[in-house]
Amino acid sequence: MQLRVLFSIVNIGVFLALFALEFTIPRYSSLIFYALLGWFIGSFLLLRAPFMSRQVGRVGARPTPASTSTSTPLPSSALPGSPVIDGAEIGFCPHCGTNIAPGTLVCPACGKATRIG
Repeated sequence: MQLRVLFSIVNIGVFLALFALEFTIPRYSSLIFYALLGWFIGSFLLLRAPFMSRQVGRVGARPTPASTSTSTPLPSSALPGSPVIDGAEIGFCPHCGTNIAPGTLVCPACGKATRIG
């Protein structure tokens, strides 16, 4: 869970508590209103801080990035002006994502041509 999500949950609780207090204690309603306004502005700024994207809670095993030296490049990494690629060469339909066999010209699931470009 990101720190931003945890803070948002706490933020909702604080807003609800201050909102309820504003109506249950009318004597301090103006003070509570300014506290609510200050909390809103402060939380707005905090939620956009870069450190709020870090993970909190249970620390699991992070997936290791796959080695790019043994893998084949993606079709999207080709240079402009490169030859047209068939969807069968990449193993799936570029329109619906269904796995297709090499040499398939039309996707059996969606009926569209597997040719990209």
